[in-house]
Amino acid sequence: MTLIESFFVNSIFILFPLYCYFLFVTTENNLTKRVSDILFDLALFTSLYIISKFDIPYDQVKVMFITIPLLIAYLKDKKITAIILSLCIAFEYIVYFDIALHFTLIELLIYPLAVMLLKIKEKSEFTIISTFVIIKSIFNFIQLSESSIDYVKILEGFFVFPFAFYFTTHIICYLMKTSEKTMNLHMTIKELEHQKQLRDSLFKISHEIKNPIAVCKGYLDMFEIGNCSHAERYIPIIKQELDRTLTLLNDFMMLTKVNVELKKMDVSVLLQDTCDMLYFMLKQNKIDFICSVIDEEVYILGDYDRLKQVFVNIMKNAVEAIPKDRKGKVKFEVKTTLKKLVITVVDNGIGIKKHELSKMGEPFYTTKKNGTGLGVKFSKEIIKAHEGTIEYKSKLNIGTMVIIKLPLKKSL
Repeated sequence: MTLIESFFVNSIFILFPLYCYFLFVTTENNLTKRVSDILFDLALFTSLYIISKFDIPYDQVKVMFITIPLLIAYLKDKKITAIILSLCIAFEYIVYFDIALHFTLIELLIYPLAVMLLKIKEKSEFTIISTFVIIKSIFNFIQLSESSIDYVKILEGFFVFPFAFYFTTHIICYLMKTSEKTMNLHMTIKELEHQKQLRDSLFKISHEIKNPIAVCKGYLDMFEIGNCSHAERYIPIIKQELDRTLTLLNDFMMLTKVNVELKKMDVSVLLQDTCDMLYFMLKQNKIDFICSVIDEEVYILGDYDRLKQVFVNIMKNAVEAIPKDRKGKVKFEVKTTLKKLVITVVDNGIGIKKHELSKMGEPFYTTKKNGTGLGVKFSKEIIKAHEGTIEYKSKLNIGTMVIIKLPLKKSL
């Protein structure tokens, strides 16, 4: 192994654990600062261990490189880590390199004093690294002069090693600093994404919570005090919608994840319940409502409240898509195949442009004046959690068709 190869290999020994640390930190989502600091310290100790245990032809190169993790610890103000690294280096000096105890103590005590003095004077990181390297080179040359009479080695220790070590150390610190900047940038991006998800969730919940409140308000507006038939018909529906509102508020606590609890359920009951609930609301808006649901029992694994959210949201969008000057018509149809339950909602509204249709479900993309663009996204997430699909087809000024397919479970 040549001298250049020796410098290159030792550089890898130092950088590899650190890069493993940077990679892990950037990919791990739930990492606390304390754990991150411990992993960084572990990377420094690993670098020191690899350098000290790997045999290379040039002991003087190893003696120099073994102090670079210590330099990094000082640059990061890791005092306890630096003390432990100093003890490890002292052990290596005395046991493996046969360096005198007093010589070892003087060198390892000068480093913290020099770094502290330079930081007090607010010197740059470049100056601190250069000073550290110069101190190491001087001690290395003195130690080499006392232990060898080979003038070629002494000249190497005075000219070649110090300059090579100087540039190599600066390159290692530069690469580490660049990687750290990249890591910090990545962490910032992750934080921005987290904030975006939070904002997405807040808008999503506020959007969806308007639906049950609007239903309650509609029935309260139609409610006549003293009318027993109204009380029997409207109060259970209002109670259901209030329960659904509480469920949505639980989603607010979940923030970024829709909580779906799959249970065995008769989907025909849900569909009939949805039609009954929407019938009076659509009638109030003078919209013809055709509800064609299956009469027989059809069982699936589903979340009653979540699926109801989807159907109500789709129907609400259908109503809002119909212009006031047009005779509205909404068709709610349900069919079954061998493996699928197919729910189709068709309206005769203004329709959706082709380029807008491709963006349906994107957060904050909406064609409505006061919309948030999250209703469709929310519905898609719920249907996906049920292992189903939701598809939008539309023709401008003719209407829109929404097709939902849910799997039928034969084992139920």
